[in-house]
Amino acid sequence: MPPAKKFKDFESAVARLDEITSLLESGEASLENSIDLYSEGLEIAQECHKKLDAADKKIKLVAKNTGVPVEEDFDEEGVDD
Repeated sequence: MPPAKKFKDFESAVARLDEITSLLESGEASLENSIDLYSEGLEIAQECHKKLDAADKKIKLVAKNTGVPVEEDFDEEGVDD
């Protein structure tokens, strides 16, 4: 199967994920096609996750540089039980 195409934006990638989900849930796809769709969905989901992480970092950087209070990541190592 060829690698998943690159989407112009996050929203179009999510729309394709919705489409893949509907196709898989319908049960009408063949086993081979279902496997291909599932693989494509995993690739798209991974790409979406990367885009969300990048957006989160950018927002935190902008907030930090403008003096807006920034949410800090939770560090479990510093917590006593």
